[in-house]
Amino acid sequence: MMQITMPRGDLRPIEFQVNLQKTPYTDFDEIYFTVKKTVSNKDFVIQKTLSGGDIVLDGNSYTFNIEPEDTDDLDYGTYVFDIELIKTGEIKQTSVGQFTLTSEVTFAENE
Repeated sequence: MMQITMPRGDLRPIEFQVNLQKTPYTDFDEIYFTVKKTVSNKDFVIQKTLSGGDIVLDGNSYTFNIEPEDTDDLDYGTYVFDIELIKTGEIKQTSVGQFTLTSEVTFAENE
C-alpha cells in the first residue's frame, strides 16, 4: 500500500510509473487519481485526471501536482486514494493507499 503524507496547504509533486503487461505505458484513455475521506464515500475531495490535463506523461512516468488549494480546506487526518487506468473501458487499478494531511507550521496568511 502506497502512503502519501504532506502538510495541508503545501505543493506536492507526485510521480508514478505504469508497468502492465501488453499495455504500453502511453496508451491509456483516462487516468484518475482520486482521494476520498473513506472508501465508502461517494464524493471525492481531490481528483486529478489525464483528460483534464492534471496528469501528464513525462518520459516513462506520469506526474501531477497536489496544489495548495486542493488541501487548504480539508481537515487534518488520513484519507484513502487510488490511481485508476482506463483503456477501452477496462479499469486497471495500479495503486491504492493512504493520504495523510498533517498540521501546517507556516500558514498561507503568514507567507
